[in-house]
Amino acid sequence: MSTPVWPFTENPFDNGTKGSFKKMYIISINTANKLWGQQSNPDILPVHLFFAPARQTYANAYTTWKSNKAAYRGATVKVYKLLNLLSSEKIEEFDVRIQVVYSRGKEEYIKLFPQLRKPFQRGEIESRISALAVLIVSIGTDAALATVKSDIVDFYNLLVDARNVQKGLEGIVSSKSAELELQRITCSEAMYAVLGRLMDIYRSNSKQIAIFFDLVTLRGAYPDDDDLEFEGFVNAMQVHNIVHDFEPEQLFEIENLGTETLFFYTAGSSVEPYNVKLSKNSTPFC
Repeated sequence: MSTPVWPFTENPFDNGTKGSFKKMYIISINTANKLWGQQSNPDILPVHLFFAPARQTYANAYTTWKSNKAAYRGATVKVYKLLNLLSSEKIEEFDVRIQVVYSRGKEEYIKLFPQLRKPFQRGEIESRISALAVLIVSIGTDAALATVKSDIVDFYNLLVDARNVQKGLEGIVSSKSAELELQRITCSEAMYAVLGRLMDIYRSNSKQIAIFFDLVTLRGAYPDDDDLEFEGFVNAMQVHNIVHDFEPEQLFEIENLGTETLFFYTAGSSVEPYNVKLSKNSTPFC
């Protein structure tokens, strides 16, 4: 027979903020402000002085993480915009200029575009970049295509540089996320200690303890979280499922960097039928 877990041995600040750096940021600031506001109380002052450094350390780590995420998001937008440019204007331009020299159907053209424009317009990021690299190699030293090759190389380098910056920032964000998780745990432990000290101070008036904590956010009523992100390609007439348990009041921010109209809708499962015209929850994003 297993021994029941005693609730007081569970850290509510750790359990309540797992998976949400934002929630810890909000509740830790609230507690720090409440302690600061009552620091004139000689019993509260030591608690304030104890918690303030822990809260500030977490706030600094959170701000750094958010800054790096913003930089990564900006770099990602740049990559997607370049890929969108490739799949539309650029590949059309390169194709047409090559057709001036070698018309469709000729062996030289087929060598350069065995699948026509598809490799440049479909697939993941690396496959599209690779398609450009293959095109450059296939043109080789063909003097008749030297000018267009130079332009293809310039655009390829632009795309590769943007991708390298994005991947570098992705690694930084991953590293900062790991560091912030450790700080989240440390801050939750400090809040747990604050709870213990307040229980001692207000042992005869325990209702006073609650005013030092943002219980609404801690218990999950706050519509959170901007920490969860999805990105990828959705081709025309394609349905892409994002499998996740969303909250009833979940907020979504969607950015469409392509030219196709996207329809976004929530469903109970990934197997529910897709029907934009009949779905009350469907929303178009142009």
